[in-house]
Amino acid sequence: MQVADTSFLYALFSKSDVFHSKARRAAISADAILVPSEIYSETVSLIHCRVGFAAAKSAGGWMRAQKRMEVAASPRSVLNGCWGIFREARGRLSYPDAVVLAWCRERRATPLAFDQAILRRAKR
Repeated sequence: MQVADTSFLYALFSKSDVFHSKARRAAISADAILVPSEIYSETVSLIHCRVGFAAAKSAGGWMRAQKRMEVAASPRSVLNGCWGIFREARGRLSYPDAVVLAWCRERRATPLAFDQAILRRAKR
């Protein structure tokens, strides 16, 4: 299982993103992808802001319909872990990035991200 970050999801939907092809290959090869509800919300909002409502609605619907993609609300254990990761990073990591890392710890998963801050922290 992998935990999706907005950097991966946005690249997946944006043909002009430098990581679009890489994101498509990663999505095709992934066994299972968990999308934290916070990341789902951030991604749909980003697409809405940059491209428009129709694209955001389409992307959100597509993610919800995928059999190998689970959009999940964060349980208390993940939120507590996220808060610890966020505080420990002292401003070098966004709260949504901390959500991805907390889910990775909870599920013993790897991040599906192009954000170097997440990838560096995941290696620790």
